[in-house]
Amino acid sequence: MDTALTVVIILLTLLLVLILLLYFFTQQGFKDVVARMGNTATPAAQAAAEPKRNADAVRRERSVAHDQLVLMEADLSINPREALMPEDIESFESCRKSIKICNAELKKMGQWMGLPFDLEWVEIQQRQPQLNELYRKFVESTLEKAEQGGS
Repeated sequence: MDTALTVVIILLTLLLVLILLLYFFTQQGFKDVVARMGNTATPAAQAAAEPKRNADAVRRERSVAHDQLVLMEADLSINPREALMPEDIESFESCRKSIKICNAELKKMGQWMGLPFDLEWVEIQQRQPQLNELYRKFVESTLEKAEQGGS
């Protein structure tokens, strides 16, 4: 009786393995068919189905802007100043705009991962304290000039 039970268990195990192999091979065949059919789609349909940029390209663009801010912060650490130069202000504002656009694009694509991979503008800004402080001084002085000019 023990040998018959052992033989039945071995046969059932082999049958299960064969069924699993058949399943995986058919799944692979279906993937190949779908891939071939996808290649035959019209270029206009492919362009409409694909997003303008992929998430990696957006993250690279955001990384370039973030790196510029980090370099500006490092420069301020090495060469302390009382105020930002006009080209620093333009660079800061273009980086801020680029980062906000990239973050919005990632969220729209559904590729936003959140902390620690994706940072909001406020979180990035907090990591550059000297740059942030000098930019705030610039904004405050601009507001004061506007108030004095309007009064």
